[in-house]
Amino acid sequence: METKPVRMPEDLKNAFKGDWTDGTAVDEAAHIREVRKEYERIDRDWLTLHYKTSVVLALSALIVECVLALVFTHSDLLTTMVPRYIWKYIAVPGGCNLLLIGIDTAVMRSARLSGKHKAYIISLVLVGICFVLFTVHSIFTAAYYTFTIAILLTTVYADYQITWVTELVSLISLTISELFITWDVDKASVYKDALRMGDFLTALAVLTGFSFMCLVVIRFMRKKNEASIQVEIERHRLLHRLQMDELTNIFSRQAMHTAMKDLEAVSDDQTVLLAIVDLDHFKGINDRWGHHLGDRCLIEFAKILRENCGEYLPFRYGGDEFCLLFWDTGIEQARETCAQLQKKARALRIEEEPALTLTVSIGIAEHKGRTDGVRLFTNADRALYEAKKDRDTLYIFREMPDMEVQMERHCADPADSV
Repeated sequence: METKPVRMPEDLKNAFKGDWTDGTAVDEAAHIREVRKEYERIDRDWLTLHYKTSVVLALSALIVECVLALVFTHSDLLTTMVPRYIWKYIAVPGGCNLLLIGIDTAVMRSARLSGKHKAYIISLVLVGICFVLFTVHSIFTAAYYTFTIAILLTTVYADYQITWVTELVSLISLTISELFITWDVDKASVYKDALRMGDFLTALAVLTGFSFMCLVVIRFMRKKNEASIQVEIERHRLLHRLQMDELTNIFSRQAMHTAMKDLEAVSDDQTVLLAIVDLDHFKGINDRWGHHLGDRCLIEFAKILRENCGEYLPFRYGGDEFCLLFWDTGIEQARETCAQLQKKARALRIEEEPALTLTVSIGIAEHKGRTDGVRLFTNADRALYEAKKDRDTLYIFREMPDMEVQMERHCADPADSV
């Protein structure tokens, strides 16, 4: 079966981009920005649907008017001249709506306008389309409520300002059309017909109440969005706590098990190395100076691992044992890196006990095509066992072509000792 090359796990690798000084490897602000970007993507999708709704509404109205014109011209229902009917109910309103759709299209294609500005314009253009439809068909009481479409579609943006601006423009448009424009001569005037005035005032009240309810919906949508962001933050924090060792602030044993599972998909031509690091005489440090100083040694050595982790991921396996997982690194390069870590450990001075010199023993094993994570760890552990016999040394576990095992011993350079 063909295997795909595996690189260093990104979710673990990216954790090192955070701020280690405050004990948090995860950049929560960046994570929140990613969540908000997803919300913005949803808003862009809705903006597209909002635009398409305006187009469909305008074109549908035009098509219906054309169909009605055909029906009326072949019947005795038409009470005016055909050219006049076409001009008043097809040419003028259809032309106005097509002009508005052209504005919408230009706005959607504009690279200069922000998403919020586009939402404003698309919302107000839809109000304009509703204004045209109401003005032409205001003889029908139901036409009052075409403006609810324009108001309702703004709620998905969860922006109070967009909704109330759309509501205000809708109410103004309705009032202007009703009080100052008489497109259909058969329409009863609000100034002369009490029933028409009642319908008009009722429509204003209904649109105002409907807009208020939309604002209430937006309030709860915003609370829901903020709650979902908070849940995502808590989930991220929990994942971080599971991945990180609380004392040393490097990856935990559980995170190591997760990373080792990826070795199952490593191809034969990819190099993965595991180094197990053990602090020498750590029990003696605890017995002589106390566990507080022992913890300080672990913390300070973990800092060294973090500061030099360009080629590997550091894990605290347990107690005074650390693991370093190298991806795409040659064994000689890994050996040199580990030797530098030994040098830095010897140079480390603990403020509470300056006389203490810290040394580490290291065992390294290489991942082969048929070597699973358990065997890799076992081989590195065998190399560490040999290194601990001499202390402050490094052993490399090698599997030879004839299936024999070779242990390479590399001593610390005395010239580097402090």
